[in-house]
Amino acid sequence: MAVDNKSNLRSTVKDQSGAGKIKIGELLRKAGQISSYQLDDALAAQKKSGGRLSSILLRLGHIEESTILNFLSRLHNYQSVVISREPPKPEALALLPYEIAKKYLAFPLRQIGKSLQVAMAEPTDTGAVETLQAAVKMPLTVCVATEKDIVDAYKTYYKISDEEHQSFFTSVGAEDRDEEPVTQIDDFGTLASEAADGMEIASLEDESGGDQYSASDAPIIKLVG
Repeated sequence: MAVDNKSNLRSTVKDQSGAGKIKIGELLRKAGQISSYQLDDALAAQKKSGGRLSSILLRLGHIEESTILNFLSRLHNYQSVVISREPPKPEALALLPYEIAKKYLAFPLRQIGKSLQVAMAEPTDTGAVETLQAAVKMPLTVCVATEKDIVDAYKTYYKISDEEHQSFFTSVGAEDRDEEPVTQIDDFGTLASEAADGMEIASLEDESGGDQYSASDAPIIKLVG
């Protein structure tokens, strides 16, 4: 019976978007909302530090929060909600404790019949929806809300601390990127002179002669083995 119940719960997760197991990042890229470079950048940061891809895309400045909401609502048929305008029912809060809710960046809204209506920032992650559904042991009706709206609701209704609240918005990006160090050069002539012992400087000159100098005539610096 336990196996049957688990199977029944899984079958109630309706793929409202038709997106199947495709994750939010790939959906946004295919729709032209982000570039392949931006997706790869976010995936690299996710691999290094963990976290949800939509959150990382936001922190890196690759997309606006409203874009994700409108994209999922208009193109993938998820009902969008503004939690501050639709306060949750007390019984819904009791059905989804904070420690479980934050794990999936989900927030309970109300019980509708035998189902629990929840708002999620990434409702396209059907694996997460199934796992959350198994945790609460009842079918879910999934809506989409912005990450900020959900986290603000945690503070309002679960009474989390300011520190906990701010932890959701920890900057992801500059410290997670492997950026090449940039050295500022104030006097190229001095630098070239100091490097002369280990380098051979070959100058490109116009065969026709002339004294004019342009950026394309800059010397090429080659390492001498």
